[in-house]
Amino acid sequence: MDPNYLVFFAVIGGSAIGYKSGFPAGALVGGLIVGLVVKAVMHMGLDEKTEWLSWISQALVAYVLVRGSDFSSISQLPRYLPAAMAYSFSLLAFTLGLAWIFSKICKMDYLTSLFATTPGGLTGIAIVAVDIGADPTISILFNICRIVTILVVVPIIANIIVRY
Repeated sequence: MDPNYLVFFAVIGGSAIGYKSGFPAGALVGGLIVGLVVKAVMHMGLDEKTEWLSWISQALVAYVLVRGSDFSSISQLPRYLPAAMAYSFSLLAFTLGLAWIFSKICKMDYLTSLFATTPGGLTGIAIVAVDIGADPTISILFNICRIVTILVVVPIIANIIVRY
């Protein structure tokens, strides 16, 4: 059996298990974890870039974001715009500093460290990292750890806040 099919079925199976568990974003977390474990056990490296798969995944993410968008409160957007801009620039400054720190601590080039510490979606980060010349493997590793940690910890913290 082609190893890529095995990874595909591992992601689908992990997603099903994660979804059935009832954990927030369980399908995403389960698919990521099981797929990465299978890839690690099989010692599979970075796959060659598949344009059509990248396009489909980006289109599906865009569809989910648009489908889940609610513009009923659009009249309130001007009120929140200054805070959103301040947040974005603060996050950018923090990310630039964190990238510099990790580039020194981990002995990686600053560009790779920048993509590793930049918050965002895996698809976008990976595509831009490859196009710019950063090491996408390290960037994706940092981002997967961040996403899984957030998807595990934030719901637990939210449940604690709601209870107390």
